[in-house]
Parts: sequence; structure tokens; C-alpha cells
Amino acid sequence: MTQQAVADAMGKSRAGVRLARRLERGGIVTASLLAVVEYLRAVRAGFRDLKEVLDRYTSLRIPAPVRKRAEAAPLPRVLAGGPNLECVQRRAAAVPEKRELCSRTPNRDEELAVLRIRRRAGYWALRRLFEFYLHGGLNSVSVLPYTRFRRITAAYARRVFNALYRTHRAKEARRIERLARLRASAAKRALDSALAECAEAIAELAYSEMREHDELDWMPPEAEARAVMAVKPKHRVVTDFQMCLAEWADVSSRYNAVLMAVYERPHKAALDVAESARCDARTLVRYRGAALRAANIARTTAPDTSRRKKSIDDWHATDWPEELDRRLLERMLAAALATWDALLPTFPPAPGPRPV
Repeated sequence: MTQQAVADAMGKSRAGVRLARRLERGGIVTASLLAVVEYLRAVRAGFRDLKEVLDRYTSLRIPAPVRKRAEAAPLPRVLAGGPNLECVQRRAAAVPEKRELCSRTPNRDEELAVLRIRRRAGYWALRRLFEFYLHGGLNSVSVLPYTRFRRITAAYARRVFNALYRTHRAKEARRIERLARLRASAAKRALDSALAECAEAIAELAYSEMREHDELDWMPPEAEARAVMAVKPKHRVVTDFQMCLAEWADVSSRYNAVLMAVYERPHKAALDVAESARCDARTLVRYRGAALRAANIARTTAPDTSRRKKSIDDWHATDWPEELDRRLLERMLAAALATWDALLPTFPPAPGPRPV
């Protein structure tokens, strides 16, 4: 089987080729059990095929610790630039244990691990900044939120930014090749060319701004980096969708607050008419209930419609208590309807599309 066939069998047509190559060459020191099992399933290798290999490997002599073996045969001390320096370097390269001992120490390993964490946290900081560029750019070209076009465009823009960030230290040809592959993938997924160009422009603008301000190689302190990496990846960045959701919630809350203030106007108009009549507290409570019903009729019906006509007829046919004045009730309904109809042209525009 070719490595591409193995990758297809693993269900990873792109990243699987590199994974299979590294597994076969021993390039992954700490390969996960899932990756090994997926590779074995792809090549149809069972326990019988592995039994001989496992028996041969487990029967090998347990080697002595690397540090003790290196101390038993230490490298000779050679002055810098001496005639035997090249010979000693070749001998150290021929013995992996000695080379590992000479090139890396426990303290160095810890420093590299911390550096790796800080570098990854720096990437997520840039991703967080890029989402603001993306949100503002999509809003500037009037791409509606909560739509399929915006979701696809945002995903493609993130892929372009990742390609630019991963290749900012590489040669220009590699970056061009990777962007060409992304464009081919976008065309295969039937992404509109205008949206693809817009996504690329946003990603390139954000990338150029970060490069101009020397932010591509920025790394946060160790404590901050560990705090960032301790959070799940989906919670490390506020995405464009979440920004749209926050904006919609803010606009919707302000719109509802305005509507509630407007909704109180017909109710208050009916109450003013009811309180103009001098009556006892018990009768006033019943008038307040009628005022609430009149306000609901005004809010739920449009002028000159059959529904409003039917609501008014039901109001007239209601069996009101004897202590309530029928003329006063008619005035309350008329005041509520007139107030609401006068407020209709002043209503604020409704917020944009609802999130799905």
C-alpha cells in the first residue's frame, strides 16, 4: 500500500500521509494509542501479525540508563578549533545516546516545553485579535449575520490566516503554494468568488497589521500562557458568531426596552380616563382591569382590520359589572386605540435576523 492509500483508509486524506510517514520512520516518539490502532486497521494488521514483532522486541536486553552509559565512556575534551574536533563530532553523531546527552539536558527540555506553551498561547492571542478584524470586515461589506454565507466566509478567512501565520517564516513560494491549495479547496466547495476574495482580503489585512507591529512572534508570560492553554480550544477565542450574538442581544434588549415604554402608553391613557371618574377603590380596581384589556386590544390589532373590528364587538358584548359605566368604558377603549395608532409611525426598526 502507498502512504496515500493508508491515509485514505485511516480517513485522513491530507494529514494522514504525514502521520503514516512519521509512524513508519519512527518520527513520533509519543504516538497516541488511537493513532497506532487506526494505522493498524488501515493496513489490516492483526494480533498474529504483531506477535512475532512484539516477542522479538520484548525479548531484547534492557539497556543501561543513558546517563550512566555516557559517563562510562565520556567524550574527550577538545579545544575549539582543534584538529580532532570534527572526528569527535562524528563519533558523537554515531552514538544517539551521547548525542542526546550532549545536546539536551533536563533543564533545557523544561525550557523548550515552556517556550512551546508560550508560543501556542501567543498564537491564540493573535487568533483572538483576528476575530475582531474578521467581524469588522464582514460587517463593512454587509454580510448578514447568522447566515450560511457568513459562516462559510468566516471559516475560509480563518484558514487563510492560519496559512499566513504558519508560513510567515518560510519562503514565499511555500506560502503561495498553500494559498493556492486553499483557493482550489474553496472552488471545490462552491464558495462564491466574491466571498472568497473578501475573506482573503480580511486575512491579509490582519496579517499585515500584525507583522507591521511585530506581533507575530509575541509570546505571553508563562503564567498567562498556562492559563490560556488550560482552557478548552473552543473557549479560548470569542468568535465572529459570538460577537454577532452579543450585538444582537444588545440591540434586542434596547428594542424591547423601547417597546415596553411604548406599550405602557395606551394602558396609561385608558387609566387616566378611568381615574377621571370619582368612584370607590373596589370599582377603580375593576376599571383598571378593563384598562388593561383595552390596551391589549390596541397592541394586538392593526387599524381598519377585521380582527380589530371583532375585538371591539366582543368588547361591546361583554357582560360588564353593573357598577361600571358603559360610556366610560367606551371612552377608555377609544383612548387606548387612538394612543396606540398615533404611536405606530414612531416605532423603532426591529433588529436584524434572529440567531439560529
